[in-house]
Amino acid sequence: MYLAYAILVLLVCTAIWAAIHWYRSQKSETDPIKLRMKQAAKTKWKKTAEVKEDRQGAPWTQRSVHFARGKDEAVLWYKDATITLVRLNVPFDFDGFIELEEFIVKHPREHDIDDAIGELKYLREMELFVIRHGYRDDLMHIQATDIQFLTAFGKLFKAGYAANEESVVIAALVLDGILRYKKDPNGAVNYLTRLIDDIHHQKESS
Repeated sequence: MYLAYAILVLLVCTAIWAAIHWYRSQKSETDPIKLRMKQAAKTKWKKTAEVKEDRQGAPWTQRSVHFARGKDEAVLWYKDATITLVRLNVPFDFDGFIELEEFIVKHPREHDIDDAIGELKYLREMELFVIRHGYRDDLMHIQATDIQFLTAFGKLFKAGYAANEESVVIAALVLDGILRYKKDPNGAVNYLTRLIDDIHHQKESS
């Protein structure tokens, strides 16, 4: 009798567990980040990196998840659950991977970065680095409204290229400049100018 009772209890518990598991599987995901992570998996985006907190490793990093699929890159931002497609000439973000997928189908990846060589390739790599780290809008706004910063940016990229500096290193310095600009525009321009002078001096002394 006790054995039959134990088996009955076991069966009841199993049924309850199965019901709970089914309910959880059917329940709609409400967390926007988890929802987009599921969308990414369904659309075959592969997670390549995660920045778990702002300022991780550098002052300009932001909490995010990075994905890749083929030659395309995408970044999911924790701050607002939007997605940035890491491409040139895409000045807006997406609300989900489904919306991103619809855009990609209609707009295949441009070949600018693949076909570019020399200074142009160097510049494109810098621009993509800025986009990848979430400062596309900041750079576009500053360059459109401040000719001094725009000029300094151009001179810095040319100096970095001429000195054979890695494009990502110069792009990281630009991000530092953007952060400085938010507090002191003139100070940011002076900062970029000093960097240009330092690169020239290092090249002359080498």
